[in-house]
Amino acid sequence: MRPFAASALLLAVLVAGCGGGGGGGKRLSRSEYAKQADAICLKYNAKLNGIAQPKSQAELAAFVDKAVPLVSDASDRLSELKPPQDEQRIATAWNKANADIVRALERLRDAAKANDRAKLQAALADGNKANAHANTLAQTLGMSACSK
Repeated sequence: MRPFAASALLLAVLVAGCGGGGGGGKRLSRSEYAKQADAICLKYNAKLNGIAQPKSQAELAAFVDKAVPLVSDASDRLSELKPPQDEQRIATAWNKANADIVRALERLRDAAKANDRAKLQAALADGNKANAHANTLAQTLGMSACSK
């Protein structure tokens, strides 16, 4: 697979693992936590899907430039949600995985700008690993839109 095509595919997969939303100061029930997180994931996935897919590696950096702020904002909003106390450890790990996705996307953007194929592949591998972990954790937390 060409690097920019793999990168576009990674981004589509990664954004499904991210979301966000204000949880206020009180802890949410398991179902409310999952519901609010899924609503945020759906909102940001729609925004990300509105960005035109790159057709070349040259377009990849600009594409990821538009995606990074959205994914970062979604990750920040997710981390504001207050999970049930008994799921805090899993939620913390999920938020860390979402932050790892943002860092992988930033590295992907930088590698695309530098036309550095090795760093691009490393960012893809790290992003895929973080995404798989985030999806597993989201599923454990009862989420559907955030776990795909």
